[in-house]
Amino acid sequence: MNKGLNRTKAASLNATTMFVTQIVGLVLKFLVQTAFIHELSQNYLGLNGLFANVISFLSFADLGIGTAITVALYQPIAENNMPKLRVLVDFYRKTYLVIIGVTTVVGVLMSPWIYTFIKNPVFSQTQLAMWFLLYLASTIMTYFSAHKRSFLISTQEEYLNSLNDFSFKAIQQISQVVVIMVWQSFAGFLVIQLVATLMANWQLSRMVQKRYPAIFRREAQKEKYVMDRQAIRQIKKNVVGAISSKIGTIVVFGTDNLILSMFIGLTAVAKYSNYMLVIQSMNSLFSQVIGSFVSSIGNLHATATPERQEKVLYRLMYINAIVNLFVSTGLAFAFSGFINVWAGKNYLLPEVVMIVIVLNYSINQARYVVQNFIAGMGLYWSLRWKSLIEAGINLGLSLLFVSVGQMGVLGVVIGTLGSNILINVFWEPYIVFHDGLKLPLKRYFCKYFMYEAFTLIVIVIVGKLGLAAVSAGLPMLILDTMALELTVLLLFGICTSKSDEFKYVKILIQKLLVKVKNTII
Repeated sequence: MNKGLNRTKAASLNATTMFVTQIVGLVLKFLVQTAFIHELSQNYLGLNGLFANVISFLSFADLGIGTAITVALYQPIAENNMPKLRVLVDFYRKTYLVIIGVTTVVGVLMSPWIYTFIKNPVFSQTQLAMWFLLYLASTIMTYFSAHKRSFLISTQEEYLNSLNDFSFKAIQQISQVVVIMVWQSFAGFLVIQLVATLMANWQLSRMVQKRYPAIFRREAQKEKYVMDRQAIRQIKKNVVGAISSKIGTIVVFGTDNLILSMFIGLTAVAKYSNYMLVIQSMNSLFSQVIGSFVSSIGNLHATATPERQEKVLYRLMYINAIVNLFVSTGLAFAFSGFINVWAGKNYLLPEVVMIVIVLNYSINQARYVVQNFIAGMGLYWSLRWKSLIEAGINLGLSLLFVSVGQMGVLGVVIGTLGSNILINVFWEPYIVFHDGLKLPLKRYFCKYFMYEAFTLIVIVIVGKLGLAAVSAGLPMLILDTMALELTVLLLFGICTSKSDEFKYVKILIQKLLVKVKNTII
């Protein structure tokens, strides 16, 4: 089982691989979106965003079951308990077969009624149903190798999955750009997505099978191993907690386009989708990098004292705060200017909407470290009510502001901001410190509110300054943004220079500079 990577090296390799593949992947994703904007109408772009939201509701595999069972793999992997690993992996495989069946049946039954989610649809009912089924099929393909993907994550080899996904995704997106630019075919776009997803998952399955034949051989499915009741009970608790957690996430982030499509139309979805593509790109980039430490956090939780874990948490929290501040500053200043240069004035949203979108990004970014500790510690059971309450508040506020308040896109983003502030800011750290570390929370909140208050003040001030940059050219926009980001980071460093976390990051930077210098020399 041991492939020779210690916890630190594994986390670093995973983080580096994810960062590089995400950067290139984001460039390709923007090329596809650009082709959509300039070659197809806003209705097609809005429809693609709507399908993504509807599919998120049908993605039972993404309800957190995989993550919960992945946590159950950490201990037997550390102990090299092969019989238990085989049983867990096979259980995971069978679980996904059930999920595939349920998702397929529900999706097929829903397809004729997709048009009801669109205000004043311009496409026929048949077109919408066929396109939706193609989108659904590509999602279902990812479930066939899900148990093998999660096994790689548990063994701290997620970089292998990242490289595999990136390779096929790059081919997919380049092909999609060609199809849109040459034939303006939305159906062709979806067919390419389906074929590429199928090939990527086939290759991943083949790779893992060869790498771990003792775990995935056919004979292992017949092997008799009885897990103790305590382990079964813990898995069930984590699955239930993860399901409720993911349901909350889906409602919070998966209903925006649906609400906009039903109450306003696909044009509003198209405009909002461009802003959210930028936000989601930032989220996926940095959450993947920080998320690559989850398996290491799981290992740390199993081997280190609570005090040591708390120290690591604060260090990661400080690094995350720097990233959050850097990105939020850039978004607040350059968001509208970038959309104007990239998509055109027809895709711009009002300034207040943009600022609230960036505020939402900042608060979500600040949650990453705590969320990853919850994942690494396997504390999903403690999340079960939090996520459902958050989802209820978010959905209620969004519907109230959009349907009754007639606030449009602003109503949707305020609904998300409200549920974030009322629930997530307090509940998630409470779970980590009360149920995981069993340490007092006061120090955490002091650091959190100091970091976030600094960031929120910067967002509002810089957002106002960004109004003058809307009509600026791209080179000037980039230079001004970088100057602002570096200035803000310098101020933040001065304000936190006496903290232990600042000293830790300073040492890391010094070591990195020495390595770079030695490499050059």
